[in-house]
Amino acid sequence: MSAAVERALEGQRALIVEAGTGTGKTLAYLVPALLSGKRVVISTGTRALQDQIARHDLPLLRAMIAQPFTAVVLKGVSNYVCRRRLAEAKSRTQLPMFEDKGKDPDAALLPDLLDWAETSETGDRSEVEWLGESAPLWNEVTTTPDARIGPRCPYFERCFVTQARRLAEKAQLILVNHHLYFADRALRASSPGARVLPDHDAVIFDEAHQLEDVATEHFGARVSTHVVNQLVRDAHTTLARLPHWQSRASDDTVNTVERAGIAMFASIRSSLVTADGEVRVPLPEGLFDHPGRRDAWFRLDTALEELARAAESESEPPPDEEEDAEAGARAALSGLARRARGIRDDLATIAEQRQKSHVYWGETRATGTTLSASPIDVAELVRRHIVLAGPTPIFTSATLATAPILELAIGTLPPITTAAELDRPRLATPDFTYQRTRLGLDDTDELLVPSPFDYARQAMLYVPRDLPPPNTEAFGEAAAKRTIELLEITKGRAFLLFTSHRALREAATRLAHTPYPKLVQGEAPRATLVDRFRATPNAVLLGTSSFWEGVDVPGDALSLVVIDKLPFAPHTDPLIAARMQAHAETGGDPFDAIQLPAAALALKQGFGRLIRRRDDRGIVAILDSRIVVRQYGRVFIDTLPAGLPRTSTLERVRRWWLTSSS
Repeated sequence: MSAAVERALEGQRALIVEAGTGTGKTLAYLVPALLSGKRVVISTGTRALQDQIARHDLPLLRAMIAQPFTAVVLKGVSNYVCRRRLAEAKSRTQLPMFEDKGKDPDAALLPDLLDWAETSETGDRSEVEWLGESAPLWNEVTTTPDARIGPRCPYFERCFVTQARRLAEKAQLILVNHHLYFADRALRASSPGARVLPDHDAVIFDEAHQLEDVATEHFGARVSTHVVNQLVRDAHTTLARLPHWQSRASDDTVNTVERAGIAMFASIRSSLVTADGEVRVPLPEGLFDHPGRRDAWFRLDTALEELARAAESESEPPPDEEEDAEAGARAALSGLARRARGIRDDLATIAEQRQKSHVYWGETRATGTTLSASPIDVAELVRRHIVLAGPTPIFTSATLATAPILELAIGTLPPITTAAELDRPRLATPDFTYQRTRLGLDDTDELLVPSPFDYARQAMLYVPRDLPPPNTEAFGEAAAKRTIELLEITKGRAFLLFTSHRALREAATRLAHTPYPKLVQGEAPRATLVDRFRATPNAVLLGTSSFWEGVDVPGDALSLVVIDKLPFAPHTDPLIAARMQAHAETGGDPFDAIQLPAAALALKQGFGRLIRRRDDRGIVAILDSRIVVRQYGRVFIDTLPAGLPRTSTLERVRRWWLTSSS
């Protein structure tokens, strides 16, 4: 893999690499990147991997590589405390509109946050371990890219974001995450000359299987109650620092935006609630043609434009003053104007639904309502803004290749019906067809590096044939009983992975009486739950999609992974449905081309939680009978590591565990 990355960097050729678990892919791309003499951006899918590279891999490389190098971690603006917002938070309780903020239980931690900010060298959120992961206080003391006011900010020279970006301008290696990288690409596309990241020669995407979702988010439009509320909050805070603003009639402008936002979202919320409880739903065509909703939209649109104009007017410095004591606040007003107009533009895009290349959808949760316009196909966008943008792109992950959908496997092969059938060799080797299609990687070199782990010795795949179909009422109870039998084999020490929050909650109730310590997603931040799992003997952790990847628990603490169902994306999801329809209109089979390979990759991620080292061993149980009774099940099995022993018999699982334990 290192040799392939070196060739790609030298020849400026795009490269896609799957490197199985245990190959050491991080070092495999870091070494040639550092020796290339080029400026390289490393983009990760998670902050956890970003921190791992910074804290573990780079120090190791400094000891291994003779030549010195510079590297810097660069995160999104919201990961750094904002000195300006921190100062505002300190004095905020003196303002009438923030009197209720004293009820915030985190407010007592503000003095600690102030002390930390004075001594921190980075201002990075990861240093504040004592502040809860979702603590409202952190949102109060951070800013957004649009809200930054640049050199006119009185804290600009001491700004943690400014310092991090200046270090990045001088660094050979820049560590970012996918969201920040695509934010940079989207900004460059919309505002020529503007950028978040320094110019660079190459970009290496680790955890590249996430790129389609990230690209979909950054090249779409989105408006939410949170975005509008944040604009209102920032406007109140900024305008209150201009004494003469309080006396002006236009002081009501901000309150008008707030009232108009509440009214508009209230007018459409009923259209987003379905009888079956779906969270994400398509926006009805002509949703805003209804007079009441159209008027509510227009009122918010007008209020946002009035706020933008008022903010622009107030942002102009007094002509007769050489020094403007309110320069910081005035600069912030320019940002407010841009944000207000950005919300107007996004809302118009969503309400008018004119772009046929997009799907329009909304979701309503307890925390608020979101409206979105998402590109149905991002392949051309990724090709234009990533593959052909200049920097040499390298895509890598442990899960990029899927077994091809062969006629032999799907059309004529009988379903797997006996334990012996499960031991058949692969019919096809996984390839990159799916990822090439989804990301527009036509002219890209490729390499598939299998895991060095001995799966024939280290793991057992259990795929029962006797459970009820997963779409029946009887499945949940039967799956719970089988899970209890599996837990008895390994004495807990298990991840139970679910495809829905509802299934997780039901399983937690059914397993409540089991004698093993249980950790359930939602009870604490993910990192905290994983740490507790490692430290608690015989623990059982129950989680949904966020636990299917990026969780590393090597050793005896994890000996069993139970997956309740094959992780098919729901066909009712507006984006999935639109992509399937678009593919069907070309004459293709949307299930084979979209749902099946995506689910196979997700299953591969879940399977990958088990074996993390050469001395690990354990069982993966997939309780969904479709993997053995449906013809397409072969695609899932062939996407998993080669040489993996498989059985449909629980007694064989027990014997294997006892043998491997001795």
